[in-house]
Amino acid sequence: MCNKFRKRLPKLKSALSPRPLSLEIEDLLNRSGLTIQPLAIIKLAETTERDVLEGYHRIVAIDQTLGGVGFHNVNKQEGKLVTGCYKVEFRPLFRPIQYIYSDIGDEDLVSNARHIVQYSCLHVENSVKFRFNIPEWDKPSLGVLLNHRVSVRSVLEPGFFDFLNTLNRAVYGRSKHSVENILLDAHCYTPADALAMYLICRWAGVKLLESTGIFNRWKE
Repeated sequence: MCNKFRKRLPKLKSALSPRPLSLEIEDLLNRSGLTIQPLAIIKLAETTERDVLEGYHRIVAIDQTLGGVGFHNVNKQEGKLVTGCYKVEFRPLFRPIQYIYSDIGDEDLVSNARHIVQYSCLHVENSVKFRFNIPEWDKPSLGVLLNHRVSVRSVLEPGFFDFLNTLNRAVYGRSKHSVENILLDAHCYTPADALAMYLICRWAGVKLLESTGIFNRWKE
């Protein structure tokens, strides 16, 4: 059905967050290998809320500098729709990126921020599983992988290991399990939080996957 004629339920009321970018996510941004500054992320979110196409193109420009698989190359056009470029066996790695694309394209970055944060972290979780050959039937969480699998802890560089632990503890766990907020109508995450986490997790995903050679064989 054409979006013009689609009936929608009323949106949830959204209280303004006291901070456009949370302290935990700003800390991860500063500790990552990204060069983009917190203020630039906040302005990027404002642009995307105002004009989703302009904002998306700016995100893609940053995304392309990270290499690997992201907004700039994960999809291909099929008529009026897009579909994934990746081989089906790599769906767990790259489908979360497509879900983020859809959430941004839905033009409600405020309501979709939490989903974007969660799917961004899921890309990291599945990248860890791929890097360390965790079988499909084994479904440990990122926290279990980091803290109870010796093979993971012993291989990852200590600083990056600590970074992933912080990401899991301070952001991913909350995005999955908590709806607590001191303000009744405030969302857990802001648009700037969402875009920052997408870029942070893209950077972390590339760092986890580049040694596997997947970027030479992921595409159909």
